[in-house]
Amino acid sequence: MTDAALDGKKIVSTVGMIVTLTSFAMLFATLMMGFAIYRFTTPVWPPQGMVRPSLLIPSLSTLSIFLSSMSYIWYEKNLKDKRGLYLTFGLGLIFMRLQFLFWSTLRSEGIFASSGIFGSIIYAFTWVHAAHIIAALLLLGWHIMQIHTNETVSENTITNIGKFWHFLGIVWAIMFLTIFVL
Repeated sequence: MTDAALDGKKIVSTVGMIVTLTSFAMLFATLMMGFAIYRFTTPVWPPQGMVRPSLLIPSLSTLSIFLSSMSYIWYEKNLKDKRGLYLTFGLGLIFMRLQFLFWSTLRSEGIFASSGIFGSIIYAFTWVHAAHIIAALLLLGWHIMQIHTNETVSENTITNIGKFWHFLGIVWAIMFLTIFVL
């Protein structure tokens, strides 16, 4: 490919990632607005009959996704050292395992998606976020496969995967603060 073609491909993929992240941001913003309307019009929080979920698992999830972002930054700064990429993938898997554990804990506490708005909010946010984490893990896995097959990977691809991963970390931090802490 010529340099002009490579530059064009880089621009298209960067714009594509920006459009993708903007659409995901709009999805989460819509969920947040719905949550805010409900949260600020409810006289008691959590609603009567509901128990606030323990912060332990969401806190561990927050730690794992934060560390995974840091490990991906480490990888981006030193592309020859793949440990940061593998650590990011592993921490992403830990995050997902913690989500399954969290959902199990919610069920044991009697909080279901069908338990009313409170339960449906928690499940909706965490399910939608988990679906995006799975998509990001697939991207990371695809990138790992590229490395193992000695396929040439552009720095732009690595940067775009990082944007997606870091975006999910920011979304989780906002969710953690607004849904679990406040």
